[in-house]
Formats: sequence, structure tokens, C-alpha cells
Amino acid sequence: MSRMKPLYFLAAALVVAALCSSGSAGATGLFNQFIGFGDSTIDSGYFAFNSTGDASGDAMVAAAIANGSTGGWVGPGIMTSTFLAGRFGLSAEPFGVGGTNYANGAAYTAPLSATSGGAAATGGLTGNVTTIQQITNYLASMGGVANPSALYIVSSGNNDLIFAEKQGADWIAANPDFLSGLATQFAASVASLQAAGARIIIVPNTFYTSTLTSTGGTLPASNADDYFRAVSYGNMKWSALTAAGVRFIPADLTSVFRFVTVNPTLFGFTPSSVLAANAPSQVNALLTTWSDITPVELQTYLFVDGHHLTTAGQLIESDYEYSLLAAPAMMSLLPEAAVQSGLARTATIQGQIDLSEQHRGPSGVNVWGSGGIGFLSLGNFSNVSDLSGNPLTGSVGADYRFPFGLILGAAFTAGTQTQNFSTGGGRFDQNDQAVSIYAAYRTGSFWGQAVGSLGWYQDKIERPVALGLYADQNSSTANGQALALAFRVGGDIALGPVTTGPVAGLVLQQARLNGFTEEGSSGVTSLSFGDQTRDSAISQLGWRAAVNIGRWQPFAEAKWNHELVNQDRVVRAALTSTSATPYNMDAAPVAKDWTSASLGASFRINDQVMLKATGTASFADPQMVGYGGELGFNISF
Repeated sequence: MSRMKPLYFLAAALVVAALCSSGSAGATGLFNQFIGFGDSTIDSGYFAFNSTGDASGDAMVAAAIANGSTGGWVGPGIMTSTFLAGRFGLSAEPFGVGGTNYANGAAYTAPLSATSGGAAATGGLTGNVTTIQQITNYLASMGGVANPSALYIVSSGNNDLIFAEKQGADWIAANPDFLSGLATQFAASVASLQAAGARIIIVPNTFYTSTLTSTGGTLPASNADDYFRAVSYGNMKWSALTAAGVRFIPADLTSVFRFVTVNPTLFGFTPSSVLAANAPSQVNALLTTWSDITPVELQTYLFVDGHHLTTAGQLIESDYEYSLLAAPAMMSLLPEAAVQSGLARTATIQGQIDLSEQHRGPSGVNVWGSGGIGFLSLGNFSNVSDLSGNPLTGSVGADYRFPFGLILGAAFTAGTQTQNFSTGGGRFDQNDQAVSIYAAYRTGSFWGQAVGSLGWYQDKIERPVALGLYADQNSSTANGQALALAFRVGGDIALGPVTTGPVAGLVLQQARLNGFTEEGSSGVTSLSFGDQTRDSAISQLGWRAAVNIGRWQPFAEAKWNHELVNQDRVVRAALTSTSATPYNMDAAPVAKDWTSASLGASFRINDQVMLKATGTASFADPQMVGYGGELGFNISF
């Protein structure tokens, strides 16, 4: 035994070093830059710093800015691009002032001409840069390498539709491939952006359709052709992107603003204030100042000038697009909660094995039970909702010790928790059940344990989505399965009444969540989520100690935990409001290293019955805060 003590002391030194070095940086952001391409739908002030191509136009823009205009296409209001970038702590400053929003109002997707071989225009203004050229310019400025951690939005096409409408019905009939050809060019350009490294690209369809509807969202017959052409063009672009292999996030603005115009009072509007014909400003949104629109009108009307959204409309759009980006990471926390439940269940069974080893009756059978309550907070990307709640759990088990020292046992565990999202309301209720078998063996001062579990969990999810003043309610249910296999070994050093020594372990888990589809009040923000699999392999290295004081035995254990599995998984989501290709977003980040500790005491009532109280906590984990208490009993027969 004396020759083994130096090894124990070396192990202790390694544990202390690991515990002191564990921990990592705070939560990471989902994106580190906002980059926009397109037209006035996301232009945040391009012509405040770049020429319209006409001196008189530049003078009018300068005068409007001097009188309160922001330089964007919302008059003195706030653009959706500014709102959306701000949700992630980013800037949507325009190109020309050090920003990366290249969008410029009145721009076409590509140069357009009404006649074959005729002079092509880049937009309604001579200073316009087409959407395709914007992407080309950005990639050239980056040496052909796009920022893989940026959020890209490519919003283009309304001006293409207006160009076609101005040519008349005969021209449109004579050029049936005009829009489909543009969609193909658009897709090729976005594909080049992805090939250069862009990962997350939002591509909206259009809210232009809502400028064509009448009271209650009805469609006048005179606008029907333009309306359905706009819908078709949005579908053409998405289909072309899919055919080109582009992984993009489709934003269904057509459905969102259809719902707004049909239900205006939910958003603080009136049936008449959502009509394009009733827009308060009589001048173009770019030139609109406080003399043309009031702060109240920016909140109570949908359109500034009949074509461009007010601040209230811009906020609705940005809220919707934010929900598309954030929802998958939020839903990734469901299997993460199941993994944390699995770790707690394993620790409970391991603790009862320790208690069973301390007393054993003549039959060799022990039965036990345990119950606990805790606090669990699961982090997400910064600016995406976290979770917090109070897990409740209970376990019962029984084991038998064979004459040669092997312990075999089985246990059943049930738990429940309500996890609340930190922003925007919403929650999920998770119930779980698991059956476990376990084994333990001790020889001299060395010991080993193994625990295997098969579990099931059920989730009921409420995910509200803010759309301006309106909160759209989405609900769903989901089911999952969990597997776990844990190994734990150690050695004990007896120092009088103190028993201490190193502990090492490995906990393997797989939590699977079946795909599910939300049902919502409006149907426009509901999503369908694909199957998820969260794999985990956590190595553990620690030290424990216990003191025998009569019937009492206080104990403590601290360990360093390291996640061995790379957490680069994604969550698949799809729109339910329209037909569109599903998209993937990164799951919430998971820490690689953290420290955990337990402190408690057992009490021997008599030779048969022992009680145990344990407190546990985790430290230095930027993605998880967990602590709790547990009471248990163990009876030998």
C-alpha cells in the first residue's frame, strides 16, 4: 500500500491542476457581421454617402437628411436591416461609410432593358448598383473569400417586377422568360457568395403583394396579374437557388404581410392605415422628412409612401426574420436538457452504489430511493434566448451483492422540469423516464462501477414570436429517446477516520429528439423541425474524501469534466406558411470543460437503514449553470 501512495499523490496533483485550468470564454455570438445586398427594402442609407448619379437628386437627399431623414427608405424611421443587425449586436451601416450594407434603393437584380440589345439600366437611378454587382464588388473587396461568420441577407426583386409592369401586358406576354431568367442569374450570383464561404443567407420573397390588396386583404381584379406575378417571381428565385445548390433561409414576407393586412388591429393599425393608397407621405420614402410624416404615423401606418414600409412595418419584418434565425438554436436546447438529466440520473445511481457498499444485510439485497430538486440554466448564443428552470427528479432501485463481491442492481427514474425561455416568453415542459441497470465491484482499495440507462422524454413547447406589437403563439409536442453508459473507477486511501482518493469516469450519452411541427395562431411563424441527435462523451477526473464520525459520514467530491465530442451539429427547420426548401442553423454551443462538485453527509439510523443528503453544483461553465439538492435512503435486508 505504501508504494501506491506516491501514485495517489500524483493523481491528486493532476486533479488540482485540471480543476484550476477548467473553464472557457463566455457565450459566443451567432454572427460577427451583417452584410446586405439588394434594394430599398433593406437600404439603410446608401445615398447619404454615395451619389444617386444626378446632382439634383443628391441635393434633394442631402436636404431631406438635414430635415430628419435617415437616408434610408423609411424617411426619418428605422430600417429592418438596422433592426435585424441590432438584434445580434451588429451594425447595418451602409457601404460608403465603412459599413457592409451594399443595398441601394431602386436597384435592379441585374441590368435590365426592354429591348434586345438596347441600353440596360442598373435601376431607377443612374447611380444604382445591381444586386448581382453588389455581390461581385463585395467578393472582390474580400479577395474572393466571404466572411463565414456573417449574416447575409439578399433582398431583391421588387424593382424587377415594377420594371416589367411598366412595359405593359403585351411586353410581358412577349417575354415569358424575363423573370425566370433573372431568377437564374440571381441564383448564380448567390451561389458564388456561398462558394466563397458565406454560410447563413436570408432570401426573402416580397411584401410588394400587400401594396396591391384592398381593405381586409382582398385582391382587386385589376391587380390580380401583378399580385400573382410577384408571388411567382419569389417562388422562381427560391427554386433557382435550390437548383443551384444554395443553402439559404427563405423568409416568407408575402404570408406575413398578408396576415397583417387581414388582421391590422393586432398590429396597432386600422383597416384603412394598412392600405398603400392611404400612405401618409406624398413624396418618395427616401426624401420623406418630419414635414411629411409624424412619429405617430410611422407607428400606425404600414406604408410610408405606398411602396415602402414604415418603422412599424420594418420592425414586423425584422422580428420575423430574427425568429427564423433564433428558433433552431432554441429548439436545440431540448435534447440538451435531456443530456443534463442523464448526468444527474447517473450521479444519483453512483451515489447509491457508494451507500450500498457501506452496509449489507444477510440476504445481500439493498433497496433505495432518492428525490431531488435543482436549478438548471442552459445558455445559447449571445442575443438568442437562454433557458432556466427547476428540474424535479425521483429514483428507486434495488441491488444484490454476490458472495464474491459483485453488486448488480436496477433502478427506475422519473423527472419533470419546466424550462422558461429568457426572452420573448415561452417555455417547454419536459417529462422523462428511464430504466437503468448497474454493476459495481471492489478489490482492496480499488473499485469500479458501471451504469447503463434507457430513457424516454416528452416535450410540450410554447414558442411565441413577436411581430411588432403582436405576439404570435406557436405550440408543439415532441418525443425523444435517451441512451447512457457510464463508467467510474477509483482508489481509496485510508488515513485514520478519513478515506480519500482519486476518481475517474466516462459518461457516454445519446439524446434523440424526433421531428415535430408547430401549430400557430397565424400560421406564418410556425416552423417544422427535423430529427435531432445530441451525442456526448464526457471524461471526468476528480478527487473525493469522506470522514467517519460515529453514525455520520460527511463527504465531498470535486471533478473536472471534459466533453470529447465536437458539438458542430445543426438543427433543420422548414417554413409551414408556404412551400420552401428546409434550412439548417447551428445548435446552441456547448462548453468543452467545466468543474463540478458535491458535498453531503450520510447518517446510519441502524444496521439496516441509512439516510443521505447531497448538494451539487457546476462551475466555470459559460453555457450551463446547475445546482441542486437531493435526499435519499438505503435499506439493507
